[in-house]
Amino acid sequence: MKIINRWIFIILIFTALLLSFIFYQLTLVNKTHNLINRLENSLTTTRYLFEEQKRYALSLSILLSEDKEILDSFVKHNRAESFDIVNRKIVLLKKLQNSQIDVQMHNSDLTTYIRSWNFSIKDVPLESFRYGIVKVHKDKKPSVSIELGKRLNIKAISALIKDDKMIGSLEVIIGFDYLENELKQRGLDTFILLQNSYLDIADTLKNNIKIGNFTLVNDKNKEIAALSKVDISKLKDYGYFTSDDKAFSYFSIYSFKREKLAYIIVSLSNKDNISIYNSYEKDRTIRDKGVIIE
Repeated sequence: MKIINRWIFIILIFTALLLSFIFYQLTLVNKTHNLINRLENSLTTTRYLFEEQKRYALSLSILLSEDKEILDSFVKHNRAESFDIVNRKIVLLKKLQNSQIDVQMHNSDLTTYIRSWNFSIKDVPLESFRYGIVKVHKDKKPSVSIELGKRLNIKAISALIKDDKMIGSLEVIIGFDYLENELKQRGLDTFILLQNSYLDIADTLKNNIKIGNFTLVNDKNKEIAALSKVDISKLKDYGYFTSDDKAFSYFSIYSFKREKLAYIIVSLSNKDNISIYNSYEKDRTIRDKGVIIE
C-alpha cells in the first residue's frame, strides 16, 4: 500500500508540474500573440498618420502654388514681397494644424528663389541632390515624399504655372514633431533613423545621436539604450522586434531612386520581456495618378 501511495504521489506531482508547464506555455503564447497584435496596430497607426501628413503637405503645396499673390510676386521676381506673403500664409496655415511648416520656392533653373526661414539664402543649386524637385520640373506633376535634403522631412512640391507654362516650383516642408506628438498620445515613442552614409547631404544632422550606422533624426533626448542593443542594419523593409522591456515596430523609407534612406521605428512597453524578431521584405511601387506617393 505504501508503494502504491508513493507512486500516486509521484504521478500527482508530475501531473501538477506538467499542467503548470502547459499553463505557462499557453500564457506565454497568449502574451506573445497580444504583443504582436499591439505591434501590428502600432505599425498600421504609424503608417496611416505618416501618409495622412504627407497628403496634408501635398494639399498645402498645391494650394500655395495656385495662390495669386504668391504667383504675382514670383513673376515680378520680388523676393522680399514673396518672402512676406509666404510667411503670412504660413501663419494662417498653422491655425489648421499646429505643426512646423516651412516653404521653399525654386526658380525654373532648379535653384533656390526663397526659403521662408532665411531670406538671405538664394540661388542655391538643387539639381544634384534634390531628385524630387528635378522630377516635378520634368513631369510637371505634384509630388510628396519623405525626402532627403539638408534635413530629412516631408517635402511636397508643386509646379508654379503662369499662362500654361511652368515658371518654377513651390515646396512645403513639414517636420515630424506633430506626428511624434500624435503617436506619443497613443503611448508610442518614435525614432527616425537615417543611414550615416547620407550625412554628407543632410549635414545639419551630423552632430545628432548615432546608433550603429544610423543617426537619430528627431528628439536628441530620447532614451535609446534598448534600441542600441539591436543591429539596425540587419532590418528589412518592415517588421517587429524586442529588446529588454521594449517592443518595436518599424518600416523603411526609400528615395525616389529606390535607395533605402532611413527607418521609422515606434516603441511600446514589453513588461514581460517577450522575445520577438519578425522582419519582412516588401515590394515597392509607385501609384501614379498624377501624384507620386513614396
